[in-house]
Amino acid sequence: MKHFFFTLMLTGMLCSQAAWADAVVIIVNKDNTTGIDRNFISKVYTGEAKIWASGEKIMALDLPENNAERAEFSQAYLGRSVNKLKLLWMQNVFAGKANPPKVVETDEEVKKLVAANKNAIGYISASNVDSSVTVVAK
Repeated sequence: MKHFFFTLMLTGMLCSQAAWADAVVIIVNKDNTTGIDRNFISKVYTGEAKIWASGEKIMALDLPENNAERAEFSQAYLGRSVNKLKLLWMQNVFAGKANPPKVVETDEEVKKLVAANKNAIGYISASNVDSSVTVVAK
């Protein structure tokens, strides 16, 4: 019985380390030198911020609603559930305030679009980061 609990405890520690190692990070294009903090990220993903300091329109990218990374991002960076954000965006669209971020299917697609567009911002798993993008928040 002791071995069972030890194995269970060890498995739990390994799983939590793996989850931590693959945390969601915020990425931008390598040419984007704008200072970005959590407050700015929150404003982008709630429709309050629509342009970069340079005056260019922000291209925010989101993953699908049922994606675990989106849930992690929503809680960690925005302090809201995916459903609460969905309601906020419905209100924003109805009121004509802002349009929601563009939804793309995978981390690779987010990374590709961010690498190709100087005004793009998105989030991906830390394990998917490469030299094509810049991490601005962990």
